[in-house]
Amino acid sequence: MIDFNVLTSLALRDGIERIGVGVVVRDTSGRILMIRRAKHDVLPGLWEYPGGGREDGEPVPEGAARELAEETGLTGLPLEYVRHVDFTNQRGRRVRQFVFTTVVPDGTRITLSADHDDYQWATANQLPLTGDGQRTVIEWLTGRLAIPGWRPVGGYLTTVARPSAYGCFLVTDPQGRVLGMRSTTNPDVWDFPGGNVEHGETPFTAALREAEEELGLELAAENPEVLARRRLVAVIHEQAGTEYPVPVCGYVFDGGVLTPEQRARIRLDPAEHTEFRFETAHDWRSRMAPVHYQRLRQVLRAHRAGVPLYLERPAPDRDDFEGVLVFITDPVGRLLMHQREDRPGMAWPGYWTPIGGWREADESAQESAVREVREEAGIEITGLRPLPGPPPDLGLPLTRVLHAVWDGPERDLRLGDEGLAVRMVPLAEVLDLKVPPYLHHYLPLLTATADLPTGRTS
Repeated sequence: MIDFNVLTSLALRDGIERIGVGVVVRDTSGRILMIRRAKHDVLPGLWEYPGGGREDGEPVPEGAARELAEETGLTGLPLEYVRHVDFTNQRGRRVRQFVFTTVVPDGTRITLSADHDDYQWATANQLPLTGDGQRTVIEWLTGRLAIPGWRPVGGYLTTVARPSAYGCFLVTDPQGRVLGMRSTTNPDVWDFPGGNVEHGETPFTAALREAEEELGLELAAENPEVLARRRLVAVIHEQAGTEYPVPVCGYVFDGGVLTPEQRARIRLDPAEHTEFRFETAHDWRSRMAPVHYQRLRQVLRAHRAGVPLYLERPAPDRDDFEGVLVFITDPVGRLLMHQREDRPGMAWPGYWTPIGGWREADESAQESAVREVREEAGIEITGLRPLPGPPPDLGLPLTRVLHAVWDGPERDLRLGDEGLAVRMVPLAEVLDLKVPPYLHHYLPLLTATADLPTGRTS
């Protein structure tokens, strides 16, 4: 739907003083209805298509239909918006006329108003005496209509998908924990500050307005340097679904960091949210439905990347993961294990696990695996092969599982910046360590394939 309130506001910003409407009526033979101004009217004898000024407070399409009915007697016709034309009227005022078009059968009866004394159906190249602006519109329209498949924008827009849009902010605290707000209407949903774009808004201004309404904080004042950059983190296109049956395009912006003092001043709108909290990405998993947790992980990946990412929901088959788990075995049947730090807010604190981590930017699963092994163990791997995806109850959401064989000496292992130790552990001894439950699932697979040929290493 065309928002003529927005178009009218744009006209005023352009210095337009009056809004007009016009209707180019065509018959099925392609001729244009032209009506002649009466002798007592302004500019007597001038031919024109039906139109006039919009009345105060009148919607633009209704104004066009009214003028058409008053000047020709034609009513109930579908009007398609075509374009606008600007001109200066007899009083020296700048006018923007919104032009529509419609089609009637040949021979349709025309009933003129008292302001017009004649009419004719004319071809675009044989128009009677008319203004330059009207001639330009008619020639432009008939030229476009001659192009196969072309249709006026007002009609074309009814044939294309028109997603709704929202804007929101990713807000964190000094520890990097993410702000979420619990929905009043759907307590299972935790929202970012933001909301739907209203008529005339941009996604960023919608996010600012909604965040102030929801948090009681004006983020542009709380984090002026961050908000001034208007940093776009991600664009998320969501397909229509049964719960919300139209596509949605979401724009996620960087909302910066809220200090404890700023956090203490948050005042929620109880009509929209019942509580807020800052949680680590790992801890949000237990509070969010899988689809919302995936969105959080996608947005955080985009934020880490430092460049905007385009994301889709549901994700394409090759893009439906956010983390990797990499089983590295050697020819003598040992598994590379990594001892994790014991601190809150992370997965498997204090456990021994295979190498793994979250995807960065637009990496493939193989690229993520190679990078994580390099960062956490200091070695290069090749020959990766996928293992079956983990069952949902094993605590590996959005994870691709891969396997490679490494034939290098254990002395080449180098602990990276994360964790406490890395070492090769015989498969038969893995379960003697403090390990996650998924090891019970994957160890039989690794034992069965322990004699696979090795990949080249460096």
